[in-house]
Amino acid sequence: MGTELSQFFLAPHPLTDGTHPATTCMVQHRTDPAAPTVVLLTGLGVSMSEPRYLWAILARELAGRGLNVLQYDHPGQGDSSLAGRPATPDSVRTAARSAIALARRIGSGRVVTVGYGLGNLLVAELLRSGEAEAGVLVCPGTGRYQAAARLPEALTALAGRGRVAPDELQDDDGAAALLDAVVGEPYQPPQPAGPVDAALLAAAAVAAEEAFAGLRDARALVVAADQEDRDHARRTGLPVRGIDHEPTTWAPSWHWSSEPRRAVLDAVLGFVHDVLADPAPRELPTSGPPPTVTATVPGPRGDRISSLNLTSGGERLLGVLHEPGPRPGGAPRPVCLVYEPGNPGQRVDIHECGPALAHAGAAHGVPVFRYDSRGMGVSDGSFTHSTWSRRLEDLTAAVTRLRSAGVAEHFVVVGNSAGARLAAMAAHALPEVTGAALWGPILSEDGEGPAPRLRRVDGTLAAEWCGLWQGVAYNRDDRGRDYLRLLHDSAVPVLVVYGDEETGEDNARTMLAETARHPAWQLSVVHGSHGFSARGLAEAVRTTAGWAAAFGERILPDASLGGTAHDR
Repeated sequence: MGTELSQFFLAPHPLTDGTHPATTCMVQHRTDPAAPTVVLLTGLGVSMSEPRYLWAILARELAGRGLNVLQYDHPGQGDSSLAGRPATPDSVRTAARSAIALARRIGSGRVVTVGYGLGNLLVAELLRSGEAEAGVLVCPGTGRYQAAARLPEALTALAGRGRVAPDELQDDDGAAALLDAVVGEPYQPPQPAGPVDAALLAAAAVAAEEAFAGLRDARALVVAADQEDRDHARRTGLPVRGIDHEPTTWAPSWHWSSEPRRAVLDAVLGFVHDVLADPAPRELPTSGPPPTVTATVPGPRGDRISSLNLTSGGERLLGVLHEPGPRPGGAPRPVCLVYEPGNPGQRVDIHECGPALAHAGAAHGVPVFRYDSRGMGVSDGSFTHSTWSRRLEDLTAAVTRLRSAGVAEHFVVVGNSAGARLAAMAAHALPEVTGAALWGPILSEDGEGPAPRLRRVDGTLAAEWCGLWQGVAYNRDDRGRDYLRLLHDSAVPVLVVYGDEETGEDNARTMLAETARHPAWQLSVVHGSHGFSARGLAEAVRTTAGWAAAFGERILPDASLGGTAHDR
């Protein structure tokens, strides 16, 4: 039986703490209604696939073994942040319990939980309460929580800081260590998590001691990268699976290197297999009423947020469309932004820049569509087979889907980092793409360094890259293509956005010189380096959304796509 991949929202959950209800974006891999279900709980400030897809790869491998899998973004994070409600301790716990309740209904009733970062704390609480049958805690960071809990005054001050970017917490050693624990990996610019809720971070430190201490009689496995986690697991009587990792500049955490990542995957797969090989408990843990599942939820200003999925190359792609309220008269809007991350980005991306762009677009009356290409994020496929040509096929399918849904007739591609290459290709190849916004564009790779060691992965030769395996077809497809020439020949208006700290780099100097020569190209310099700072990102999304809105106003409602001036 094959896997049915789907995406939806859990309707706003009623919360006991009196705050506004929260919405949860969830992805389901349903293999067999008679099979058990595994629920994956991620770290705070990162999406359900996280920047290097470890959770997405785990979900695919579990589904490939005949299990059902649920993964989701915490309320107030990733694609669950689009409803505009911040995360609270109550909302993340309610979402976790709702995921467990749903997991019991899509499969046999047996549920195993797997967590990292904040997800570890939630898994521990679910095990302690008896709501979860078994669980894996991946690098739980128990020592960091304990250190933070010994500083109550610092936690009180932290709780009052509201929603903050990770780089704003690095001056406080205690807050920085706690951040690493709830995110699930050490903070490492320029690949930070998105903004985190300081009150939730502080509450996690207080809750962690009781939750982790309560695991003594639980069916649980600890996967540990540091000695403190190993020692805590042994004191609690839990089995430990150690992973080896020597941090470097290029691989600062276990997330980044192939071997420790593979060790984590194997540990989880082995534990799940052993748990489910045993007879089911006589009384499975009870769960609450079934959550309401919906394809569309409201945004903070009457926006409409929808799960919009499509197929490309026979594989399922999952996306989220953020529209600024009803379309006047039901007619398509002048222009829609389509976000394209770099490599190996995903639709949420670093700093949660994808949702930030969606909110900015809605505020300017511009719809924004974000999706994961084949093999990226939570969509079907293998990253090993990703190339820019395949991604152009996926983007073409997305544009076709959006036009058929009546969203817009014209599109502006926002290419972040190496995603600028896809924006250039689309502007040249697709008549519907009538503008390009390039964020910190990287249009070429220098290819320096020793030749990579190749291994056969997913039926093709590939080299290790950021813990993933990049196929040799990627470089073959990329080599020799003149992306700047494609932009020139397309004749579309172009917005170029750089961080002020990267304007002196060779790549940037070339693009800045080109921008100065083109009257239809516009430059914006914001705060930060490649990937921007939190402040720079806010500038970038406002500038991009405003530029797209003004651009859309210049498009005549009856303009024919065949009548554009672009040389394609």
